[in-house]
Amino acid sequence: MEVQSKYQERVYKYSEVCVFRKTKELFGGLSNMASGFPIKINGKHILTSEALYQACRFPHMPDVQQKIICEKSPMTAKMVSKPFRSNSRTDWDNVRTDIMYWCLKVKLAQNFISFGQLLETTFDKPIVENSSKDAFWGAIQDKKDASELKGVNALGRLLMKLRQEYNSANRFHLLLVKPLSLPNFFIFDEQIQVVDERQSFIDNLYKHWRITPSNLSSIKLNKDILQNGKTYLNGNSVNATPSIIAKPKIKIETTKATMLQRKTKEDKVNQPELGLS
Repeated sequence: MEVQSKYQERVYKYSEVCVFRKTKELFGGLSNMASGFPIKINGKHILTSEALYQACRFPHMPDVQQKIICEKSPMTAKMVSKPFRSNSRTDWDNVRTDIMYWCLKVKLAQNFISFGQLLETTFDKPIVENSSKDAFWGAIQDKKDASELKGVNALGRLLMKLRQEYNSANRFHLLLVKPLSLPNFFIFDEQIQVVDERQSFIDNLYKHWRITPSNLSSIKLNKDILQNGKTYLNGNSVNATPSIIAKPKIKIETTKATMLQRKTKEDKVNQPELGLS
């Protein structure tokens, strides 16, 4: 895994990117600080991906993990971790981007419709966290030229990587997230387990299509729902893409233009300049 010094900064044109900073803004849900995307790990409820990420610093300190996860505010959860950061796992600088990407994948798997549709609305534009002081996870607006943002933008680039996977033919594979192959990948003294949201997603399909238990015998479900995004209702194939399953929690409408752009992306998957492993 690369360390921070090996990452290269990027320069982004403000007008050409999807920028997020405040959580209530259009793309604010992309932030780790955004509420409304709850997570469950090993049966433990965690309110935000930020709290999960900070807790992963301290696999050897379950009491600190508990303090972080108990906070209702993601910013407070982050602040709670600060006094203990000198005791972060010894390989933290080498594994933190891997852990961040794992956290983002869990956020998507367990909020597949709402977070997936938010990723869709960014189309193929660069995603950039506009930060006031963190040029590693985000990018900072140039004081001399406000039209430019400069920074590594590691979080934005990880989100672009996740979007690329989500827009591929294997998007439903993202419903299953394996734990990282790291020593002491623990939460509350327990090895972190596989996150498997496949059955939950299928259950939500039933819910949003108003299918009652009495109808289930007439529905043929097979691996296509997870491999090709299809299920079968009374013998008819139905594309099970998130945009037609339910309205997103955010106020976004899927238009014909949206569908055409998504189709274009699936035919020719965008290859963003990531440089993050």
